Amino acid sequence: MKLLYIGNKLSKHNRGQTVMESLGPDLEQEGFTVRYASDKKNLLWRFLDIVGAVLRHARNSDYVLIDTYSTWSFYYVVVTATLCRLFQVPYIPILHGGHLPQRLQRWPRLSRWVFAHANANVAPSGYLYAAFKPLFSQTMAIPNAIPIQEYTYQPRDTRSLHLLWVRSLVPLYHPEMALRVCAALQRHQPCTLTIIGPDPQQRQPELEALAKEMGVSVTFTGKLTKAEWHQRATSSTIFLNTTRADNTPVSVIEAMALGLPVVSTDVGGLPYLISHDETGLLVPSEDVQAMTEAVLHLQQHPDKAQKMAEKARTHVEKFDWSVVKEAWIKLLKS
Repeated sequence: MKLLYIGNKLSKHNRGQTVMESLGPDLEQEGFTVRYASDKKNLLWRFLDIVGAVLRHARNSDYVLIDTYSTWSFYYVVVTATLCRLFQVPYIPILHGGHLPQRLQRWPRLSRWVFAHANANVAPSGYLYAAFKPLFSQTMAIPNAIPIQEYTYQPRDTRSLHLLWVRSLVPLYHPEMALRVCAALQRHQPCTLTIIGPDPQQRQPELEALAKEMGVSVTFTGKLTKAEWHQRATSSTIFLNTTRADNTPVSVIEAMALGLPVVSTDVGGLPYLISHDETGLLVPSEDVQAMTEAVLHLQQHPDKAQKMAEKARTHVEKFDWSVVKEAWIKLLKS
């Protein structure tokens, strides 16, 4: 079975790895033939590459998979879906953007044009499933997959505050909040922070200046491979997720698999991934004081933090590819 996969394949350009770069190879291992577009960094060249790939390969493909975000790249989805409809090729949007529910409200006609005519709309989170299912009956839930055997669970002693933050250093993911939380904690006790992730907007100098101004003990590693950041994580005790909008971030799933207690903002799909006070702690977006207090709570209750981490690991084991692949195979071969 032949698939054409449309999305952003940009990790070679110092960007974070996308779902496309894990799901595509996973499907290939199951016997599917997968073509990809696009790995072009320039927006115009990427658009032309995507259109060219659809024109060349869509009619010879059984399905076109389309990674669907809520940013400007949504218009790639519109063009791809339009061409698929013209060529009468079934297509499947894979929903990722944390702001997609707002896009449904702001552009209802354009959204219907894309999603109402899809063969299926795949929602990796309960958050997006709840937003799309009432409007588009062919919406189905298939979570993002991780190879759980590659994630060694390690108990953490949260009495020592070694914070870890993993994401692209862009304003949406709000690394400044992690710096401010660490600064607040350092007023009372030792605390270190490690920030891992690519820097596509060249923001590290301003973040380093902010850290110096606040006296924060922080290490910026830049982009690391999964194996490298997993190794770095062995010396960390608490994982921070400070995003302003999100769906189901793989980095948080990975942290839960590794045994790191997670403190996250409660935006988008995070409450669907994390059960507050059960598998992690949730705080309001941009609330530095609440996140600081949540970290202190884990420090003061290490046994509770350990039980929370154990429940989180059990929860994310259902995201293993050996489980998730059954839903994908059933969908694609139906």
